[in-house]
Amino acid sequence: MKTGLVIAGLLLCCTQAHANGNSSLNSELGHFAGGLFTSGAVTALSNYYLPQQDRAWNGFWLPTTISTLEEFREFAVGDNTAGEALLDASCFAVGALIGSYSTDHYLLTPTVHKDGETGHYFGVNLAFRF
Repeated sequence: MKTGLVIAGLLLCCTQAHANGNSSLNSELGHFAGGLFTSGAVTALSNYYLPQQDRAWNGFWLPTTISTLEEFREFAVGDNTAGEALLDASCFAVGALIGSYSTDHYLLTPTVHKDGETGHYFGVNLAFRF
């Protein structure tokens, strides 16, 4: 699974990119895929550098905030209308939501940490019989 994602990411990076601003399906799928991959990468980096934080939440809010601010800048400059900027930011946010959730739950190992209120540990316990 991880090898397939790496190969897909490399193939996406090798293709030619033509920048044109429109609201076509390909443009919105590009925003969706950008949110998917960047939130997955930020989730993995958050797991490595900030293990005490909620990695899925960090993987969602950081790329989504940056993308939303970029769309706001494009609207303020006049490169985008309000509807196009909202559509682009929404497609990116949906991709970021799916990317951070799937990376957290399916690609990274489960975490075990102490609950602040009860003082109990929770997570996954693996046991093998020999």
